[in-house]
Amino acid sequence: MVLHHMASHRRNRPSADDLKVEGRILLDRFGSIDAKDLKILEALQANARVPLSELGRSVGLSQPAISERVKRLEEAGIIEGYGARINPRALGLGLMALVRLRTSHEHIKTCLKRFSEIPHIIEVHRVTGDDCFVLKVLVPAPEDLETIVDRIAGFGAVTTSLVLRSEPVRPIGKDLVRRKAERS
Repeated sequence: MVLHHMASHRRNRPSADDLKVEGRILLDRFGSIDAKDLKILEALQANARVPLSELGRSVGLSQPAISERVKRLEEAGIIEGYGARINPRALGLGLMALVRLRTSHEHIKTCLKRFSEIPHIIEVHRVTGDDCFVLKVLVPAPEDLETIVDRIAGFGAVTTSLVLRSEPVRPIGKDLVRRKAERS
């Protein structure tokens, strides 16, 4: 597989919203990411606070070059933001559950509104298959989970799974991007 350097096309660039909606198409139109871009993405996922000078040294680029690449990845919508990894247990949220809800189509919008009103629901995934939603929930204790289940049970069948342990997530990087390119 050959990875091409993304050309710098500053004129007539679409807005950030356009890039997010059509990320794959526009990435193909403006070029593709190369091996150094993938190293940058992997490094930033491991530590988003790494100084640009250190990041540049780790991938063999000067500070101005690394700054330009990071900016380009941000403008392309590949890097959507930066954040901190929070330990829920340290905040007293020691119980994680995946809650599945099967509901009817007419309740979708109402469900989404209800989910947004429950702060312990930290992720909402609309899915295919038997269920309509998979929710990631963090609570201090089982009775708090029960309260959440009771608040959404009126919309349909609810099933829950307690998370015993979560393994580290693999960062999006060269292995995943390479597989995507090989399928194309």
